[in-house]
Order: sequence, then C-alpha cells, then structure tokens
Amino acid sequence: MQIKKAVGVLLAVIMCSCTTEPSPDLTVITRADTVTEDVGDSELRMPEGMVTKYFSLGFDKRMQDAYDGVTDTVSHMEKTSVIPLTVSTEDYYKVLNIVRCEQLGFFFLEDRTIGEYNTSAQSFEMDFTYRYSMTEVNAMLSRVEEEGKKILELTDASMTDYDKLKIFHDYLVRNVESGDDENSDSIYGALVEKHALCEGYAKAFSYLCNLAGIENMIVTGFTDIDHMWNMVKVDGNWYHVDVGWDRPAEALLEKCPDMVLYQYFLATDEVRSRHCQISKSMGEPPSADSTDLNYFLREGCYADTYKGVLSVIENKCRSCIDSGSDHFMIKLDSEELYDATLINLTFTDDDGTTDIQRIADSIGFRGEISCTDYYKDDLIIIFMLE
Repeated sequence: MQIKKAVGVLLAVIMCSCTTEPSPDLTVITRADTVTEDVGDSELRMPEGMVTKYFSLGFDKRMQDAYDGVTDTVSHMEKTSVIPLTVSTEDYYKVLNIVRCEQLGFFFLEDRTIGEYNTSAQSFEMDFTYRYSMTEVNAMLSRVEEEGKKILELTDASMTDYDKLKIFHDYLVRNVESGDDENSDSIYGALVEKHALCEGYAKAFSYLCNLAGIENMIVTGFTDIDHMWNMVKVDGNWYHVDVGWDRPAEALLEKCPDMVLYQYFLATDEVRSRHCQISKSMGEPPSADSTDLNYFLREGCYADTYKGVLSVIENKCRSCIDSGSDHFMIKLDSEELYDATLINLTFTDDDGTTDIQRIADSIGFRGEISCTDYYKDDLIIIFMLE
C-alpha cells in the first residue's frame, strides 16, 4: 500500500449560459399560471413547484406590472409585448433577468429582441420567439414533473433539511453530466436529458427544493464567464449551493466514477466569493455567513492539528470501507497545516513506515490510498481508496 499525491489537478470551470447584464441574446425563462384541469394543448399545464420568487417580492406596482406582463405574454406564446411607459429600459431588462431566474419551467422561449416603436402606445415593442409548440412543452413539463417526483421519493419526512438537500445535491452531481446541448440551460435538460450547464443545474435544484418545501433562490455572478447557482434557507440561515461546481473534473471521475465534491454545498459568502463574484444586478442577495451546516464540520472532515488530521483520515477510511465508498474530503485549518500534512503523510520514519501506512494497517486496508490537491486554495485534500 502506498499514498500517491496527484498535484496540479485543475478545477474545471463549467461553461454557463447565464447572463447578469442586459444582452440582446438573453434567453428568458418565464411561466404560466398553474392549470390543473385537462385543457388539451390550448394552455400550459404547469406542474407545482416551478416558481421560486425572491427579488420580485420587493417590486413596486410598476415593476410588478412589467413582470406580470412578461410572464403573461410568454405563457400564451404571444409574439409581441409593449414595454410599459412607467418602466425604463434598464428596469425592464432587470425584470427580464429576474423573470428568468424565478420562473423555472419555461424553457420554450428561444429569444427576445427589441422590436419596432409602437406609435399608439408611444413605446417600443419586445418581440419573442419560441423553441417549441404548446403541445411539445406540455409533454416536456410532464416528464420534468415525473423525474422530480422520483427524486423526491428518495427523501422522507424523518429527514432533516440538510439530509434532503444533500440527497438532491448528490443526485444531480452523479446523474447529470456537464454539457452544452439545446436544453442544457433548462430544468428539462438537467432532469430529463441529464445534461446541464450551470443554469440547468440551478433550476433543477431549485425545483427539488420547492417540492420539499425548502426556501431557496437563484443567484447570478461571474468569474471570467457568467455563472448561476442557488441559495437555500435552513433554520433561519442562508447558504450557497453550487451543484455544477461540485461535479468533479473528468480526471477525478475516471478514478472514482461515483465521486461527489462538497466545497460549494451549504457554503458561506466567503467561500463563494473566493472564486466567483456575486452579482447585485437584480438586487441584494441575502447574507450567508453561518457555518452551522458546514459540510466539513458536520461530517467530521475538519482538522486544526496534525493529530486531528490522522484521526479524521482513519475515521473516514473506516467509513468508506463500511459503506463501500471510495473517496472522502477533509478540510484543514491553515495553509501551514495543509502543507505539513501532505509532507508528513508520506514521510518514512526509521522503521521505513509512513503515517498513512500505519492508518491502513490499523484498519486492515490492503489497497492503495491516493490524494490530490484539487482544492489546494481552499485547504481541502481529496483521498481516494483503490
């Protein structure tokens, strides 16, 4: 048995179709009012849980009227809507962005562009084009609802919100591949076709939270590209969840196909902003400064001394053997401890034995333990058992 250190594995940034500023090629996702009776294909039949409101809750009447106008226009697949005189072009684009983030189920809108000036209304028109027909959309929404209910069945009433969120997070990481397809920016792409960009992951996760009755919202931001993820509220505190960024790079999946990462599961603003700037273009997101549900603390994967590191590694190795898992993550308290750990684990003493070998011997493990500094900047080490 030996430990191998795989250095320099780079975090694969998932390309996003998210947009945080007004753009002429913005894709807007909107909704129709829920229709429960069988109305054929003349109206949309929207499943429960497809609306996640946050920023629009603070709208005044003029902004709410603009918001309702957009959702009504697209829900009836109308081709033209007039921008209200009471709303500036800047505010109207803000409404479009908020509609896009809050209305999860309408992936059928292809594009919207500024149209001709309407002389009678003395305002510009907004032109809309659509990807699918009403018949196609209703069938696709039915498939989304079916998949959502299957995932919800993985939970039960005895579980905490933490447990439910972890199940949703892990399911999407393991079952949805990163891919830039026609529907990868939508809930349909994520839940039905199993391919998604950040927007698809975020909307699928939001929908599952809605089904479970967990308060949540969608947030946008940017690195070198635009990005979208979730925030959830549990026990009065808000946390960040970025499912797409917790999907491992292909190099790690080749070694551990079932791997799930947790750097961005119930994370704080400090963790989030370290690698992605949070946008305030739609409004001020809630603060996320609580570590009450921090994954590494809650799961016993945090250490502030080298002795603590050895204890965590031994405990997690035992858990992996018992559960059949082949990987775990640990987070260290300081850069000094992180560097020392990577050196000390493989340091051979006078007996020709390393600390990692002692751990393996103590638990009767005869395989190979390797690690990677995939999250070096975040003081996280990923261990893999083979």
